[in-house]
Amino acid sequence: MKKAVINANVCDQSPFCPVVRICPVNAVKQDKIGFFKAKTPAVDHDICTGCGKCTNYCPHGAVKMINA
Repeated sequence: MKKAVINANVCDQSPFCPVVRICPVNAVKQDKIGFFKAKTPAVDHDICTGCGKCTNYCPHGAVKMINA
């Protein structure tokens, strides 16, 4: 089964990350540091269904699907 992974070197760490908002099962979580700062989102592979929606919504192409 495929699972999403986020490349921290490509991610801009925006606190308004569309990947966090688009995940239909809420598998992508992001810790906020302030209003304009956040950490790289993390994917919970126990929850991720491998739907791939997140790959279409990341404006930087930081999300890829891998076989897990």
